[in-house]
Amino acid sequence: MNMKHLLKGIIVAAAVLIVSMVINIFCNMHDIHLDQTITSTVSAVCAVLLYQGLIKNEK
Repeated sequence: MNMKHLLKGIIVAAAVLIVSMVINIFCNMHDIHLDQTITSTVSAVCAVLLYQGLIKNEK
């Protein structure tokens, strides 16, 4: 069971990282500068909420 949680955590982290990279690339191409502190905080909160949503059905 712990291995399933680890894999789900890795998948969520990778998905959030990819989405964050795409958003940053798009914004940099259009000369929009994002605040790194807010962006990283929002990414972390989204990752935690997605992970909690995935493991909620198992409990």
